[in-house]
Amino acid sequence: MAGEVGHVVYAARLVTFLGEKVGSVGFWTGTLFPDIRHLGITSRRQTHTGDLSLDKLVGENDFETGMRVHAWIDETRNKFLEQSNMKELLPWHPFVPHALKLVEDEWLYEHFDDWNLIHRALNKVYEDEIQLVQSKDHIIRWHEILQSYFKKKPDNGSRYKLSMDIGLSKASAEEINSIVDKLKEEPKTKQLTDKFIYYLEDILR
Repeated sequence: MAGEVGHVVYAARLVTFLGEKVGSVGFWTGTLFPDIRHLGITSRRQTHTGDLSLDKLVGENDFETGMRVHAWIDETRNKFLEQSNMKELLPWHPFVPHALKLVEDEWLYEHFDDWNLIHRALNKVYEDEIQLVQSKDHIIRWHEILQSYFKKKPDNGSRYKLSMDIGLSKASAEEINSIVDKLKEEPKTKQLTDKFIYYLEDILR
């Protein structure tokens, strides 16, 4: 699974690939919606479409297309990490998969140049969201969490806040930041994240 910044940056590449098949900011809301599951109000199975291919990314509207792009990115990234033997390359810890996507978020943040667009997209609650989780309050909360996280390049402060916002304990939030710091010091982490970008580009050519 990619982090929230990663999903925006990689989805931007998919927008280029899809071209005129994406026509509204609802795409961005759809791209970021699936991880609302972190709030514990729905399951991953309900928000992530399985068995996707590039020719199945376009949904009935831009929101649904965004959701499909989110799921496809997660599947593609997971496949890459398995093929790359991530568990053997990086220091072992239960939080490493989560911490890795947060490191990736920090490094990718400046690869997207219009975070105000994302902020504006998250100002609206879509009927598609309500149909999936039946809770406007939780949807608004998720949008606010994302808007706060996207305000600036991620750092230990914003990562800690994100962890607390999604319901993790103070101890877990602190431990995650510790693992993030260790991964950033490991050269293989950067090599791995850079290789995924090339891997994605190869698929989209």
